[in-house]
Amino acid sequence: MAVFPSEAWCQEVIRLAEADPELAQASEGWKGDFCVVMLAQPPHLPEAFCIHLRPEGARIAEFRVLDDPDEAEEIQPAYLARAPYGVWKGLLRGDLDPVEAVLRRQVKVEGDVQPLIERARFKGIIDRVLGQLATTFIDEEGA
Repeated sequence: MAVFPSEAWCQEVIRLAEADPELAQASEGWKGDFCVVMLAQPPHLPEAFCIHLRPEGARIAEFRVLDDPDEAEEIQPAYLARAPYGVWKGLLRGDLDPVEAVLRRQVKVEGDVQPLIERARFKGIIDRVLGQLATTFIDEEGA
């Protein structure tokens, strides 16, 4: 069972997403890289967890965990999404709607959100991937 957030969890999500038959259509014409920052929320998540990924076609050409959330600013990605750990957890569990979370500024997104909105119809990919991935949340580990 993969622990969220962790590099292993992210790698498994990438593997499952790249195997999804709908990903090629969803990624058509995509341009831009992402940084995702899960803000620390002690005691649940003691330190921020940050990733950078660069999609290329229907695969992730580059993925890495960043040592420091400030690196996300230095990279200057096309998209930068920030939210506290509890918000990401709610999104993954399906307790929060991603579009509503952005509109309510629970998730702060920097970058042109129009291409993201246009791809909202491909939300099924995320649902399928998460449905295949047994996840343990870091604040529930060992509970």
